[in-house]
Amino acid sequence: MTAELERATRRLASADPGERVAAARDLEAHLTALLAAGATGGAPLAERLLPALVKGLGDTEKGVQVHCANCLQLLAPHSGAVLPALREALTPPDERRAWGAAFVAGRLGFWSAGVGRALAAAMGAPDRDIRWAAADLAVALGRAHPECVEMVKETLQSPVPAARKMAAYCLGAMGAYADVAGALAGRLADPDRDVRRAAVLALNRLPRVPADVQRQVVSLRQDPDQFVRRAADAVARRWGL
Repeated sequence: MTAELERATRRLASADPGERVAAARDLEAHLTALLAAGATGGAPLAERLLPALVKGLGDTEKGVQVHCANCLQLLAPHSGAVLPALREALTPPDERRAWGAAFVAGRLGFWSAGVGRALAAAMGAPDRDIRWAAADLAVALGRAHPECVEMVKETLQSPVPAARKMAAYCLGAMGAYADVAGALAGRLADPDRDVRRAAVLALNRLPRVPADVQRQVVSLRQDPDQFVRRAADAVARRWGL
């Protein structure tokens, strides 16, 4: 391992959040340059870096998480140790680390029940960026993994309104390759107005919506919330109703 990588790795343990972010950024830059130059020994290098990088996936600073995730994605083609390390990081109770591991695994196209649990939890996260990143990964993974579509349908039943809303948006995109109209129809009566509106807008994205579901949307022209009413009216008009 080069001196630059060693220094950056040590700095990841700093108590200063800004220093950790800078260290993670430098680590990614040095690693990118090293691999681009055709450096050999990627597997031993990965084994040396893995503990610090996996720990960084659970850092309280988003910048550390992102740069460590990028490093792990860079190393994955060079070492068979990366995916097992991600699988281990997906296990509870560290939800931040599990989300970081799912982020890397999803970008690598890897699916497991652990990835699904982490994505479902992330869709209900307080951080908007995390919610949308999880949703985007779920939509991408769903094309090759029907289990991911089922996970998103289950997330529609989450006790967290934000997670239900994100699941509805996901299914609107998944409708290009999966049957999701029935699941979305079940959220048209959700107690949370944002979820109802998300379900309406998601149904609007589907290539085909059954007549009975269309009638449910039309009925939301009488919804107590003005934003739901407006969305329902716009979508119903688009359908010629």
